[in-house]
Amino acid sequence: MKLTYAAILATSLAFWACSDDSSSTSASDEKTPSSDSSSAKYDCTTEDGVVVVYPKGGEKFKVGETIKVVYGASPDLSGSQFRFAYRANEDADVNDLTESSAGEKNPDGKTCYEQEVKLDASLVEPSKEAFIQVIPYVKTRKNGKSGKFTVTE
Repeated sequence: MKLTYAAILATSLAFWACSDDSSSTSASDEKTPSSDSSSAKYDCTTEDGVVVVYPKGGEKFKVGETIKVVYGASPDLSGSQFRFAYRANEDADVNDLTESSAGEKNPDGKTCYEQEVKLDASLVEPSKEAFIQVIPYVKTRKNGKSGKFTVTE
């Protein structure tokens, strides 16, 4: 009888230890999606322009923090790169987060690309309605916006 209880206990512990509980992601996982999970976790498919899939909206970042922007772009934007801009809200000025053009030169409309940007204190202001705008240097009207997020000091 004791052997049966020991076997049940051991089996239960084995299942518990091996469970795939994805609710235990750390805050840093949400702020900087890993390269391995980006293409699997996000759908960056687009036939026309830029789609920004991360930040998706609702995240909280701090001024000075470096985050990854995950985006996709259509093949018609090949040959040029992009501006990665911060806007505190829809009416705010556009502040470039990279010193020069950045990002994928030959997007395929299917792949997720990542660009690290720093929320530098000289460029960003705290906001509850901030977003990142990815703007192609050609066909600028085909830009994409992230979801709205919060930036604190």
